[in-house]
Amino acid sequence: MRPIGCCGQARTSECLQACRAVFEPSNASQDHVDIESSCGDRNLDVVQCIHNHTDMAPLANAEQYLPCCEYSNKEHCRHTCRNLLHQNVTQIERSEVIFTRLEAAGCGTPLPHLPFWQCFLTVTRKLYVPAGGGLQSQRRLGGKAAEAVGGPNHLGMDAAKRQCCEQASSHRCRRLCTQIFTSDWWETRASFDSECLEQPDERELRRCVESVDAPCEQGCDGLSFCSNYNNRPTELFRSCTPAHDAAAREDFLMLQQRGFVRVLGQELFIKNTTRCAPDKWQALVCALQLQPCTRMGLFNGICSEDCNELLEECLDWTRQQKRPQAICSRLQPQSSAEEDEEPLPCISLRSYLKKGSAEPQDAVGHYGLTSPCSKKPCNASEVCVLQRRGIQGYACIPGCSLGQASSLIVPFGAYVRLSKSSIHTKSDVGQLLTAEHIVCSCGLQGHLEQCQPLPSYSHAHCTLPGGRSFRHGSSFYLECNLCSCFAGEITCTKKQCRLPGFTDSSFTSLPCNCAAHYVPVCGSNGNTYPSACVAKCHMPEGNYVYGACNARNACQAAAPNSCPQGTQCLDKRKVCLASMQRPCQQYVCVNATASNCSSYHQGEVCDTQGRTHPNACALLRDNPSGQVAYWSACQSSRSAPSPSPVCGINGVTYRSIYAARAEYVLTDYVGRCREVGLLASEMGRRCRTVQCPAPVSKNCRLIVPPGACCPLCAGGAFRIIYSRKQFDRAMYGLRAQSSTLLTLHGVLQQLDGLVQVSECQLTGFLTMEVGIFVALVPSSTIKRPTRLQLEACAREAEKISSLINAQSPRITTNLALSCLTVSHLLEPTPNAANLYGSRTLWLMPLIFFVGRSLVVG
Repeated sequence: MRPIGCCGQARTSECLQACRAVFEPSNASQDHVDIESSCGDRNLDVVQCIHNHTDMAPLANAEQYLPCCEYSNKEHCRHTCRNLLHQNVTQIERSEVIFTRLEAAGCGTPLPHLPFWQCFLTVTRKLYVPAGGGLQSQRRLGGKAAEAVGGPNHLGMDAAKRQCCEQASSHRCRRLCTQIFTSDWWETRASFDSECLEQPDERELRRCVESVDAPCEQGCDGLSFCSNYNNRPTELFRSCTPAHDAAAREDFLMLQQRGFVRVLGQELFIKNTTRCAPDKWQALVCALQLQPCTRMGLFNGICSEDCNELLEECLDWTRQQKRPQAICSRLQPQSSAEEDEEPLPCISLRSYLKKGSAEPQDAVGHYGLTSPCSKKPCNASEVCVLQRRGIQGYACIPGCSLGQASSLIVPFGAYVRLSKSSIHTKSDVGQLLTAEHIVCSCGLQGHLEQCQPLPSYSHAHCTLPGGRSFRHGSSFYLECNLCSCFAGEITCTKKQCRLPGFTDSSFTSLPCNCAAHYVPVCGSNGNTYPSACVAKCHMPEGNYVYGACNARNACQAAAPNSCPQGTQCLDKRKVCLASMQRPCQQYVCVNATASNCSSYHQGEVCDTQGRTHPNACALLRDNPSGQVAYWSACQSSRSAPSPSPVCGINGVTYRSIYAARAEYVLTDYVGRCREVGLLASEMGRRCRTVQCPAPVSKNCRLIVPPGACCPLCAGGAFRIIYSRKQFDRAMYGLRAQSSTLLTLHGVLQQLDGLVQVSECQLTGFLTMEVGIFVALVPSSTIKRPTRLQLEACAREAEKISSLINAQSPRITTNLALSCLTVSHLLEPTPNAANLYGSRTLWLMPLIFFVGRSLVVG
């Protein structure tokens, strides 16, 4: 084991040396290292990391550790080891007792870098044989034992960060990245830091690596030294913690004592900071420790204007050779002019020269926002999952680590997409990178299992007729349509664009300039389109039938004997995103005679009588003729009046608002769907027979979803472009093990797992223009959302959109989300308030007047 997740976090040289003494090779006579006193309170995360790597687990099934004995080069140690482990089979002893006896027998101090001890001390608590164990040891094992422990760990040091290697701009950094996060940490770490992570050209690689250990999350409070960073509940930070606050304090003191600061590998010699802009230097050292994130892109670079101003004023030019501009360009590198890109977003220190302006809603300091998982309530082997309707607001789910030193844990049951440890990179100029991945599932024992290879693909560029070329992973516009280039495949939205300078009275903005008539049809992918004309823009004419998908009885429409004997058919709607899933099956076959319902069918269901059942099997046992109202727990009481049908923002009629919510769909208007909204905001009022509901707050950002009639009161919204070929590759790797994961509902469910604020809920649907519309809106339980709550939802939308565009490992390791290629944030719809009509505009001042009267009275 190597200290990739520990020593790299050290903030003092003393702690760094002590950490290295634990991990790096040394002679057998090394003295005991006192980590606690060397690192102190400022480096508590380093101390905890070392303990996590070296904690000793009880030796359950001790015989499986017998091969470890052969890794000692001392015969007496090997003999004692074998005797103790054989004895432990009949007389269980704690691992600490056994290890103490082994140490006394001459096996040496338990240090993770030694092959003998590394075989025992693993984060995942499973047998691991280090690659440096030596050929002779492997020969001594022989037979089946060699097969059990001789193969390399396919996850390596950190399979999550290894996903980032594809983002390296140079071949050397790609090679170093692959080595360091596979097995070769100590030999290449220094080179990787100085030649890659500290270089301006590798900003995407650095951001990707940082997103694994320290994702950008909302909120900063409770700091004593960096107090100007408090009261910022909706700003994004990577490491706003008391430990980093203490580190910033010590950095500032050391800066004053030493007279220089080290930033991205550069030593900057400073004048007396007690007199030269001390408030600015304090803001700088706090920013370097707390790492505030930009709203767009999630970058951490300091704005060059702030940097130039500070260095011009305080840099000691008698000791510094480089000019401020050359130094600051490394802190905030500019985008390449050849790529015609805008300058990268940056962090301005000016806002941190004064205190945060957010005001708590109560004396306890609450802002009306809760992020229960931000406090890390679960243990190191569990994943914290937000539960908006739960009592405590979260649940701790057993998970799987993505490597020996990885901090990214995936929940039980998740399907994980990982780069092969021996990723094929092309060193010759002009040759393309070939990406090779595997897909595994997280088992209940905390191990990844059932791994299967995925079809490989190359990072091929996309070329348009006329020779215009775009690099893999880029996005661009063709007229008014957003496009993405992924592995040589171009995917664009299909909105009809208005020709400049040309007036056409028949222009509708709908795909293929279809008329805005609502005569719904059901596509073979399970998606409802507003008309046959729109459907034909997406699929051949024979691939749809007239009528909305959920208006047809899928079980009756299925072929005879579609369900095996002894099972019963139930409607279950889904929208399939892979070509291999067509036709998209709209029903499930339920075995109600199974001895254990939960082992076959998972997930609560609500029947048409308003009763919640633990699963579909239990529903049919209680009532063999029962029908599913929607596939989630019932959200209204049985005594509530019969729900009215509503039209969802996706143009589908649902029997109730709760049935729509179960599919991540919000209500567009009350009543059955009857109109089609346009896709161009400048075309005026779109649905003249629809009365839109009044906005719930004056702070709403009014966004009209594509094809909808009424605006949403949203914090933020974005449009996602996905690769159908990537979904096909994922479908091939799953071997049909999970048919629901690669559907629209599966993708929205995984995106919802990225939301960390309980007051925000996610909604989305597959649009008629191609792509997935996603919005973050205030929770349905909030009647009057505050400005801060809407801001928090906006930050969550911006964060998720940026993670997709950055291809963060939190996206690419998730099999379903790895198929999403580009995300584009949507602005509020111009003149959206006009869609409410004169009646609503009259009600708003009336409500305001009544409210004032109540307050005055």
